[in-house]
Amino acid sequence: ASGVRSTSLAATDSLEPGNGYDHAVGAAAAIGADWAQIVNTAGVRQGKSDEPAAPRDSLAGSALIGQALDGRPVGGFGVLRDSQLFQAVAVPIFGASASDSGKGRLLGAVMAVRYLNDSLAAQVSRGTGSHVAFYAVDRAGSPRVTGADLGDRAAIASFVRTGMAAWTPADSTQSTTGARDATPARGEASVDGKRYLGFGRPLTSVSGRAVGGFVGLRSADEAERSLDSVRNAIVLAAIAGLVLAALSSVLVARHVIGPLQSLAIAARRAAEGDYDAQIPDAGGDEVGTVASAFRSLLADLRDKQALVDVLGGSALALNASTMASAAMRDGQTLRLAVGDANSIAPGRLLAGRYEVRQLLGEGGMGTVYRAHDRELGEDVAIKTLRADTADPSALERFRGEIRLARKISHRNVVRTHDIGEAGGEYYITMELVEGTSLKELIVARGKLPPAAVVSIAKQLCRALEVAHEAGVIHRDIKPQNMVVESDGVLKVMDFGIARLAERAPGQGPTQQGMIVGTPDYMAPEQLMGDAIDPRVDIYAAGVVMYECLTGRLPFQAENIFTLMTRVLEETPLSPAELAGVPRALSDVVMRAMSRDREQRPASAHALHELLERVDESRLAVA
Repeated sequence: ASGVRSTSLAATDSLEPGNGYDHAVGAAAAIGADWAQIVNTAGVRQGKSDEPAAPRDSLAGSALIGQALDGRPVGGFGVLRDSQLFQAVAVPIFGASASDSGKGRLLGAVMAVRYLNDSLAAQVSRGTGSHVAFYAVDRAGSPRVTGADLGDRAAIASFVRTGMAAWTPADSTQSTTGARDATPARGEASVDGKRYLGFGRPLTSVSGRAVGGFVGLRSADEAERSLDSVRNAIVLAAIAGLVLAALSSVLVARHVIGPLQSLAIAARRAAEGDYDAQIPDAGGDEVGTVASAFRSLLADLRDKQALVDVLGGSALALNASTMASAAMRDGQTLRLAVGDANSIAPGRLLAGRYEVRQLLGEGGMGTVYRAHDRELGEDVAIKTLRADTADPSALERFRGEIRLARKISHRNVVRTHDIGEAGGEYYITMELVEGTSLKELIVARGKLPPAAVVSIAKQLCRALEVAHEAGVIHRDIKPQNMVVESDGVLKVMDFGIARLAERAPGQGPTQQGMIVGTPDYMAPEQLMGDAIDPRVDIYAAGVVMYECLTGRLPFQAENIFTLMTRVLEETPLSPAELAGVPRALSDVVMRAMSRDREQRPASAHALHELLERVDESRLAVA
């Protein structure tokens, strides 16, 4: 048992309960035990071969389990229900890779039990040519025969009481020091009318307490023959039990470790930039959950690498001004009737804190500058917004939305820092992002590869998910509001900004000077001025995916009224029909763009799950 090795766990230090019962059944069968059980490193039962629904009790207080968890194989005897003697062995389960201590990482322990009953007595008798009996010492200190190949159990018990007094304590609760090494007691017994010469020896628990014993009997005519073979057979049986239990621990560990070896290899390959490792199915237990999560991670990395490849192959310059200039080119975005923003010359100190350094862009919602925050010592983006609006409630709604947006902290969201006012001019400070706008990427490359689009869409879903959980609906999702950094990370901008231009109740969707979003990306209910919920962002995400995959918008019109009619009444050609996009991905896009909001994915998380299943199909073209 001291040489047991198996591969060390890469993700966990203990055996988990998902398949503990199967391991226990396998261990019992391998050893030939009556039953076996598996415990983890904390001593908590993970499975018991003769009891599928065995509770996850803690066995850490057992001396047998405790020593095995200390890394030492151990064996001993015990008494069940005051009348059943059993032998138990426990061995630690180690990983195979040697550590500094010379052993692998401890995974838990396997304990196997065999009852010393009539069946075992008959087996030993056939192997030795002697009659054998096993007995347990009950709480009163009296021997009870638990197994024998002779019928007169009363005579055997009498032989034990009289002849074995030298080494069987009167009080079985007392420890018997040296009982394991006591000289075998010998004597005579009359059993079934025959005279026998016999010897006996105690069997002790792990702590050294005599809990029972065995008796070897041979007819007086054969008294001179060696009876030690009986003892040797029992000792060998105990040793064999330990060895088999150790071998079983190797099998258990390898069953658990096999998938983790694949994960470790895949992790090394991923660290070197190779995301194509195949992760085998590890079942439905905890190891299988880890394998599934790692498989999903590799899919994300593959998709993101496809996006990085697109960025590397484009002629676009990656700079900070791209973010703002793209964000300002709003296309058909309707403007807020606030007049033109005051020009802020570079060098101006805004609010006594922000040193304006560069104009980045100007558009329907305001003007964006690059500025240096003197208090924090870092560059930020500042969007100025003239708020001379006739509807004071719009500004108050905007303040509330920005307060919520400030709480959104996620790698796929451009962080909003603060809202302020200086000289009657309102401004927002936000994270300055270096990257390429998704709109410019589409213009430069046309159709994007499906794997790159899946990466964009999944990152957009993550951004929307955290925003919706914070109570913020973007209302103006479009490629102009997304920036892709050089490492493939997507950043979504302007959470909360559209709230400033939201229509007041009772106002029509085309009222002069009112911004309601960007019509090309707006859901039917948003165009009609109906109550909205997060599913308007799901619709817009579908339009963004459509544009990325096909290089064009799903609906094109000369004016907003024609566009509204088409959005409300027509179904565009699917990306599969228009551009040969894989059917699985095309179906997700069309579902997100459903005119009926009830037919769309219910949340950004639900849309993300649909995209995950597209990943599993490996984007095979239908």
